[in-house]
Amino acid sequence: MSIHERIKGIRVTAGLSQEGFAESIGLRRGNYAQIELGNQLPTLETIKIIARNYNKSYGWLIDGDTAVSDAHLNAHLNAHLTEKNGTKTAIQAPTIITLDRDEKAIITVVGTRVAAGYLNGYGDPEFIEKLQTISAPGFTGALHRGFEIKGHSMPPIHPGAISIGRYVEKLSDIANRRVYIIVTRTDGIVIKRVINRPDEGKLILISDNPNKREYPNYTVDYEDIIELWYWRAAFIRELPDPSALYDRMNDLEAELTLIKQSVNQIQGKGGSQIKLNG
Repeated sequence: MSIHERIKGIRVTAGLSQEGFAESIGLRRGNYAQIELGNQLPTLETIKIIARNYNKSYGWLIDGDTAVSDAHLNAHLNAHLTEKNGTKTAIQAPTIITLDRDEKAIITVVGTRVAAGYLNGYGDPEFIEKLQTISAPGFTGALHRGFEIKGHSMPPIHPGAISIGRYVEKLSDIANRRVYIIVTRTDGIVIKRVINRPDEGKLILISDNPNKREYPNYTVDYEDIIELWYWRAAFIRELPDPSALYDRMNDLEAELTLIKQSVNQIQGKGGSQIKLNG
């Protein structure tokens, strides 16, 4: 039985509706519904309130085990996402979502100006509530988040675009060579193509930009990962500068001209009479 099922069981046993139970623990019904559905984990404060109001132990609420002291609650909550051998296998779900007036989840956007603060504030309701929000058909806010892109490591996604990612709960769910938005303690927020190496407890992060001197591939340890989001779409604020594309086309045209000249010269020396026109 999961933490979501145990909390639902408390509500059902108490004979309360979702709205009534949410009110008793200081949440809006829409936020509580996401917890019961398993789309997000309750915050530490919510767990404490449930335990106090409904006479349950922290340990039972979190993993159905023995009681845990208040001082060790944070560590115990993180521990239920770890295998017994100490290898991290899952990532804590987003504990805070933003709702519109109809209590429907909308997408929170992390801009480049607040990216550094997000590493510490991703679990802080006051921080999250101040972020920009958007909505889009087919993207449920509870499981999606937007990140403004910085840098040129993943063309054609260019700086200023907002990439939308779907939350990844289990590291074993990673599809190799797909694009992910990775939030790490060391490098902050990056968007890369990923290869999973579970035996080593690492991810290999690959840039699509061919300039490997400026955008080298590198590894990140599981323990360094705060959040992981599967890239699904991008909102582009402006079209990229086409000059680079035109330059490549001109280079190809020049190369083709040289090839034609070389072939025609060979033919003039007695080769096959196949002329390239252009």
